[in-house]
Amino acid sequence: MTGIDGHWAIEVATLAGSRRYDLTLTTAGTVLTGTAVGATGPVPLTSGRVIGDQVEFRLDLAAPLPMSLVFDLRVVGDRLTGTARSGPFPPSTVVGTRLG
Repeated sequence: MTGIDGHWAIEVATLAGSRRYDLTLTTAGTVLTGTAVGATGPVPLTSGRVIGDQVEFRLDLAAPLPMSLVFDLRVVGDRLTGTARSGPFPPSTVVGTRLG
């Protein structure tokens, strides 16, 4: 298992600037659930799964514009790295660290 359970801070480098989300993540087998809290409040993760050190989930955001971000991340100890995709836009770089 990846050791993804817990609290994380991630930065998503988008075309509109960097966005921070604080994640609370929990696994049950290969299923990942949790919540992301950003500037516009909490958003539940959907379609979450964990396979080895790979983590995938989706955030359906309502603000500042309605959009879905699909995350594809890799866990390395207390760090997360990977990308977030939204529609036709190029993938955004994601980095994160475990909190506490």
